[in-house]
Amino acid sequence: MLFKLTALRLVTTLWLLLFATVASAQQKTVTGKVTEANNVPVAGATVTVKGTTNGTQTDAEGNFSISVPNNNAVLLISYIGFKEQERTVGDQTVLNINLTSANSALNEVVVLGYTSARKKDITGSVSVVSAEDLGVTPASNLAVQLQGRAPGVTISSSGQPGAGAVVRIRGFTSAGNNNPLYVIDGVQTDDASKLNPNDIESLQVLKDASAASIYGARASNGVVIITTKQGKAGRATLSYDGYVGVQNVTDKMMPDMLNTEQYLEYLTRTQPDGFKHPVFGEKGSFTIPDFYITSAGFKGGVSASDPRANPSLYNVTGNLYQISPVSRGTKWFEEVTRPALLTNHQISATGGTDKAVYSLGLNYFDQQGTFINTFYKRYSARVNTSFKPVNWLRVGENLQVSYEERNGGENRGEGDAWASAFRMVPYVPVFDINGGFGGNGVGESGNGSNPVANLTRQKDNTNKYTRVFGNVFAEIPFTNYLTARTSFGLDAGNQFVKNISRRTYERSENQGNTQLTEEAWYYTNWIWTNTLNFQKVLGDHDFKAIVGSEAVKNQSRGLRAFGQNFDFETPDFISLNTAVANSLSDRVITTYNLGRMSLFSYFGRLDYSFKGKYLLTGTFRRDGASVFGSNVRYANFPSFSVAWRLSDENFMKDISWITDLKLRGGWGQMGSISNVSTANQFFTYTSNPSQTNYDINGNNTSSAQGYRQQREGNPNTKWETAETSNIAVDATLFNGAIDFSLDFYKKNTKDLLVDQQINGLEPQVIKPAINLGTMRNVGFDLGINYNGNRGQDFSYEIGVTLSRYKNELTKLNDENSARIIGLERLSNVIRSELGQPLSSFHGFVLDGFYNDASEIAAGPAMQGAVVGSWRYKDLNGDKVINDQDRTFLGSPHPDFQLGLNLKFNYKAFDFTAFLFWNQGNEIFNYTKYYTDMRVFIGGVSTRVLSDSWTEQNKNASLPLLAPGAANGYTSFTTSTPNSYYVEDGSYLRAKTIQLGYTLPKTITGRAKLSNVRFYVQAQNLFTITNYTGADPDITLISRDPGGARDFYMGVDLGGFPNPKQFIFGLTAAF
Repeated sequence: MLFKLTALRLVTTLWLLLFATVASAQQKTVTGKVTEANNVPVAGATVTVKGTTNGTQTDAEGNFSISVPNNNAVLLISYIGFKEQERTVGDQTVLNINLTSANSALNEVVVLGYTSARKKDITGSVSVVSAEDLGVTPASNLAVQLQGRAPGVTISSSGQPGAGAVVRIRGFTSAGNNNPLYVIDGVQTDDASKLNPNDIESLQVLKDASAASIYGARASNGVVIITTKQGKAGRATLSYDGYVGVQNVTDKMMPDMLNTEQYLEYLTRTQPDGFKHPVFGEKGSFTIPDFYITSAGFKGGVSASDPRANPSLYNVTGNLYQISPVSRGTKWFEEVTRPALLTNHQISATGGTDKAVYSLGLNYFDQQGTFINTFYKRYSARVNTSFKPVNWLRVGENLQVSYEERNGGENRGEGDAWASAFRMVPYVPVFDINGGFGGNGVGESGNGSNPVANLTRQKDNTNKYTRVFGNVFAEIPFTNYLTARTSFGLDAGNQFVKNISRRTYERSENQGNTQLTEEAWYYTNWIWTNTLNFQKVLGDHDFKAIVGSEAVKNQSRGLRAFGQNFDFETPDFISLNTAVANSLSDRVITTYNLGRMSLFSYFGRLDYSFKGKYLLTGTFRRDGASVFGSNVRYANFPSFSVAWRLSDENFMKDISWITDLKLRGGWGQMGSISNVSTANQFFTYTSNPSQTNYDINGNNTSSAQGYRQQREGNPNTKWETAETSNIAVDATLFNGAIDFSLDFYKKNTKDLLVDQQINGLEPQVIKPAINLGTMRNVGFDLGINYNGNRGQDFSYEIGVTLSRYKNELTKLNDENSARIIGLERLSNVIRSELGQPLSSFHGFVLDGFYNDASEIAAGPAMQGAVVGSWRYKDLNGDKVINDQDRTFLGSPHPDFQLGLNLKFNYKAFDFTAFLFWNQGNEIFNYTKYYTDMRVFIGGVSTRVLSDSWTEQNKNASLPLLAPGAANGYTSFTTSTPNSYYVEDGSYLRAKTIQLGYTLPKTITGRAKLSNVRFYVQAQNLFTITNYTGADPDITLISRDPGGARDFYMGVDLGGFPNPKQFIFGLTAAF
């Protein structure tokens, strides 16, 4: 027995030794070097064994070392900007690889949902934008840089310092929040505006369901995947990237307004005989005095010799006695704007070994606003590291910390600076004789608010925001083809806002006391993602699969405090503690819970390729969201897509000018939870002493707390689902000289989440969102890129993106009645209705003027019609102008958008230009209501004098100027929306033009610098448009804060126009 055991052990040992010998004979180490043109080493290139997750990176000299299983192993060598290469090992132990430039966009490595792939192997719709292209447009956030760069992506921005842009991918999926999902280093967020654009290494836009549905419940509006700069093995590098520039609102952006003398002509034409103005005197003998006085006993104009103009009488702190010089014409828009500085400084460092790599970044960004006393500042730091302590483990983190300060909001709206400038008469000065603010306290001067005073008084306001964003991760390669990864991400922030609303002594509608509001809130969002990645090549069959689970939890809370009545007006004294509480309403503190949401998901993706020419992708995700009731909490989001690489077929081999040709198509579903309140499913109640307390004894001597319903819940509200289908062609022609992609798509949204409107007869409770709508978007995306060279000194690249979509509401509610929204002073302006685009403009159509009494008699009959008044079209032919003659006047949706990107390099010089063309949308120019309609006493447009109807000018734009109610403009025309307000919003803009020069190596080498480049740039250099407002780039900007509610778009309320910028920049690397 002992002999048998000994023999068995001996045989087993011999077999193990034999197996180890064979395995050792098969597995070997391959070394080599990766270079580019002129044999320059490529540091940080990725070398992997095909079909496995076994890989490494080259060091500073381009060297690598990797273990391969056998002689049949194939190495994949890739690096950003170069074509990927495949090399069979064979019996070689040393491989030297020379990479060539990846002229073809189809060879780019693209980051997808939880994985990556070469673009040529992708079956979904993905747009790739390089960090270099984004960086050509200096901005505080990447969305502004993205405009026109990716086909199918529509963007609108303003000139507000630090403001994010409105981004829409392939039209509109919802009537509510259409913002895309951003995935930054694997961490999902709805807000990428705080990300430092200098930190971006790559950006991909996932546009269809086959590409994006793996993100399920948050993907219906598209997904933007961002990878920040990662460390690379090799010599440590230190770089600086900075610029300084000036921004300016040009005269062309400012409206032409009447000065004081022109205003007197206007008064002469619009006021009846005998009219007496308190400042200028009686009509027929109007004169411009030296001063006007506002006091309790006298309000009017006086000469300099008048004893009432004695400066000793001046007092604005007690009984008001204000003396102001009469301006010959205050140019209010010039007073509220200024040339503003813009600066950015970025320091970055990268380096590492084959065991650890790092990438560090420090950034300071400062943008002064073009409105006085407005600004945005951001300080940010980024640390990305990755460690490989043992061969079977890789750990790392991606972390960004940012702190920002800003002052000045959108300034879009009736009470904000730009709109206030419209409402100020020209003879009111900015300052009175004592340096106080001029105002309209005197009669016949309107009720506008001095915009310079408003902007100056807000300089002590505070808005501070701190954010921590990033993740930690770990990867374990169990085998060459199976890798596990876990990642925990955090997005946490807090904000503090202080707003002091001061007493406005100079205004006719004076705010009597100073008020203080302070608000503090925080949020914490975490995400935990676990995946198992499989990759295997079996002959002609290439399999890639990933399965995973994900947990998300978002929560936030806030505190708001209000106080008023302060003994002193100095900023240091104004605090909540010093507010004099004469009543309960003088000092109020409230807390609120902004929301709490949990999401749990399972997902999977399978990619299959046969011979590299028949491609199939399928994804599936199951989400459960806490915002829905338990009976509808879970939903499934599947997708599939296929592709056929025709260029690999034998019948295409003789067509030499086609380098790569692929047809693809797909279908899938995506969800949305962004339009549902976290409390939507619940019935909630509130208590307020003045509304709900009651006298329990019935004798007014006692009070007991009571409650009333605050919110009506709906536990049956379910997922909003977008179903997309598309067919496309991708091509590379003439050996990479031309890249071409054309994609047709259709996107239908069902169970559209719609907030219910409340009529005046219903109980005033918050209504829940309900699933009552459907919406359709159809369109196409086109991208063309052409590059080439003329010898070694001159190269060029021309890129074109073209996007078109058509939006239509196919159902809005059970009755298919319209969703109607009015503006501050005009009712029923915006109408979202079955068969029409979202947020369309609705009103009367102008049909010239009533030029004489016979035309009035001939009709159609219109309320208040006089000779010289507007005539509306009688659309239903009943000879009466009424609400039945309203119609759709246009929509904010463009017919198409085109971006043209030009790059030229000649020796050490480089030139880039980016032009953007937006065509076919309409804008409702609401600013005309204040400047052209005599509904308020205030500023008046020069159009009113030069383009109003007269017997000699019957082709005018505006009605007759005549004495009478509303100066001849009947309330029916001034208070109803019509086609006069609706303008063509098309424009062509030179977004960026840049000229750069790179110092030769002979100079930089002496200073131990590897690269130094100087550049000058102009941004928004010119705009070609027929739009008469300040800036036509307001297509998507919504009135709702944050642009979340898209029932209200394309209305010009005034605000920060996009300024011209002139910048000087420097980049240097050590």
